Amino acid sequence: MKNIKLLLVSMLAAVFSGCMDHHDDPTNYTYGNPAVGEANTTIADLKTKYAGIVSSNKAEEVQENLVISGVVVGDDESGNIYKNLYVNDGSGTLVVGINATGLYAFLPVGQKIAINCKGLYVGGYGSMAQLGTLYQGKIGRMPEYTWKEHVKVIGQPDLSYPELTPMEIDEAWLSSANKADAAFFVKINDAEFVEADGLTQYAPEAEGDGGNGVNRTLKVGNTNIPFRTSTYANFSTEYMKMGKVDVTGLLTQYNGEWQLTVRTSRDIQ
Repeated sequence: MKNIKLLLVSMLAAVFSGCMDHHDDPTNYTYGNPAVGEANTTIADLKTKYAGIVSSNKAEEVQENLVISGVVVGDDESGNIYKNLYVNDGSGTLVVGINATGLYAFLPVGQKIAINCKGLYVGGYGSMAQLGTLYQGKIGRMPEYTWKEHVKVIGQPDLSYPELTPMEIDEAWLSSANKADAAFFVKINDAEFVEADGLTQYAPEAEGDGGNGVNRTLKVGNTNIPFRTSTYANFSTEYMKMGKVDVTGLLTQYNGEWQLTVRTSRDIQ
């Protein structure tokens, strides 16, 4: 009887082990589409090609076989970036709109990817370039299944990619830069939060606007730029840092006005 019990236990262990080996091994899951080809254009060239469409806040389908490749420099880990990824290839940074959350679990900062743009749309949101699909005749976020058909994951996340080194900018740069080239991945040193008084939070829910965000003011030299934080960010109720700060983030523009968004609270030093 003892031998029979031992045999049954061994058989059950083998069955469960087999199930785990074939169905529960996360390494068997491939995110995206490995068939996406190699990059044949840059983000800067893609923006230039559709500059007229973007500036007029229209959207146009990419008809050519255009593939870009870059590194994720902005994800939705903290909740401050919502249903977007920011991808940088050294020539520029592009906003990619995806109607999904929890993207950082598969495509965190430091993940290199290739995107087949054919069949997607490039358009202007607040006169800034975005890659996505049509929504009510304008540029919008693409469905997640569409995204997975157009993206290829390249290797493992690597924080040593040069694309993850932000461009250091100052007041002079802000006054001379071409807003049509936004977004930018930047770092601003020795800035100050105008509203920081030890009592003011970044983005309390009660102060959220229609987009569930709160605009504060970042003073760069004698220039003030909006500093936008989502009320859903996991640091939204933290008190704003006082004094001089170094801020890393995504510098965007909306209808000609700069706007800075950080990825996590770690971007504020």
